[in-house]
Amino acid sequence: MTQRWFTLPRLAVAALGAVALLPGCMLDKQDDAEEYREAVPQREAVLVAGPETDAPVGRETASLAPSRYAQAAGPLGRRDFAKWYGFTRAVRGGVNGVTAWVLGSVGVIVHLEPSAVKDGEAVWGPYTDSLEPVTYRFRVTRVGEAEYDYVLEGRPKDSSLDADYRTVLEGHGFGKRHEQHGQGEFTIDLSAARELDPFGRAQDSGTVRVVHRLPHDLTQGALPRTIDAEVTPEPSVDRESYTVKSVANEDGTGTLRVVAQTDVDDSKATALENVTVSSRWRADGAGRADIVIAGGDIPADPGQVTAAECWGADFARSYYSDTISFEPTEGEASACVYGAP
Repeated sequence: MTQRWFTLPRLAVAALGAVALLPGCMLDKQDDAEEYREAVPQREAVLVAGPETDAPVGRETASLAPSRYAQAAGPLGRRDFAKWYGFTRAVRGGVNGVTAWVLGSVGVIVHLEPSAVKDGEAVWGPYTDSLEPVTYRFRVTRVGEAEYDYVLEGRPKDSSLDADYRTVLEGHGFGKRHEQHGQGEFTIDLSAARELDPFGRAQDSGTVRVVHRLPHDLTQGALPRTIDAEVTPEPSVDRESYTVKSVANEDGTGTLRVVAQTDVDDSKATALENVTVSSRWRADGAGRADIVIAGGDIPADPGQVTAAECWGADFARSYYSDTISFEPTEGEASACVYGAP
């Protein structure tokens, strides 16, 4: 299994290079683009919550296929951690990794002075790094009172035609003067990113759509935070797809519900099952997952399997049980931090 960990995105490096070429006074100048920046979420503001609440931003895995990591090493390389905690963390990491890559780059760009602000639109770029095969630009367009659409586009470096731009990110949001500030949505087109940069994004495909609901804020640490994500790969590249609903509360507790089509067999070569995992956790990370598996290779009798797994603050499994002894029962139900599904 190969994992690629996120460092500073190359697009962000290109933008930072552009910063270095600007006079210092220009970076401090108040331009006319502030209203347009307000609609774009910071990457930390739209993170899918998970039990390991102190996990550093940017250390998420790049893969969007949760089954690949259900048996992966846990914290500090341990392998005795709870399996469905691992699934929860893998889903979280996949969505957050992709979001961090794109919004991290956009966040660097929009803190530059824009190339143009006119006719209800702010434009940043085009920007090209010497080692990047893609030229990028970012545009935010006013579509209503304190309401905006935004788009990150890329085209081949050797092109100068607007018609060659491909949309990598498109979203919709609201400025601070709008009562819906903190709410919005965006879609990342990973297939377009791969076509623009086959070397850098070779494993990516499909789309990731994110809907965020925050308390009139789009900055780091805004709580309570509700994130819905829908991951739809290209079938020819990846069979697995899933939706996520994440809630992070001010007291450190949270919930994550995943509805997926994924292969629960260790071989990953059999039919896809319909899997629903509902996880919740306390502020210290201890939690519980309730699982329902149906379809695929599950026999018509019983038709579905239900399971429960609990873990402690160390993320080690403290209890497990399922309805067909798919895995041996472990521990006692009294060890669960949440006693009911």
